[in-house]
Amino acid sequence: MLQFHKKKQVNLLDLIPERTHEWITTDDGKVKILVPKYGKNAVGAWLARHLQQPYIYIQLDDIGTAVWLACDGRATVQQIGQKLQQQFGKNIEPVFERLGMFFKQLEQNKFIKWKNLP
Repeated sequence: MLQFHKKKQVNLLDLIPERTHEWITTDDGKVKILVPKYGKNAVGAWLARHLQQPYIYIQLDDIGTAVWLACDGRATVQQIGQKLQQQFGKNIEPVFERLGMFFKQLEQNKFIKWKNLP
């Protein structure tokens, strides 16, 4: 359970993650998240237009790629976990603990937002 306010608790499994960054898919099918080197403000946009490498690339592994692609703004964390269990079997267990840690990292880096967070 996530606790955002002293009296209000939210069940992570009910939340719907939505991507906030652009990404590309590599030739081997893995996702690279594009993180602007210079931020998303006007100065950062100007710098990005004038420099050759405007992004930092965050390379995801097979499981991270599957999670990232499932964060479409429609599926709940529980649905994503069930899909991962079907796709990766025992290699993903304990799926919901791993998802909790991964989503915490994604949220801290502002790579996702919660679509249905009250």
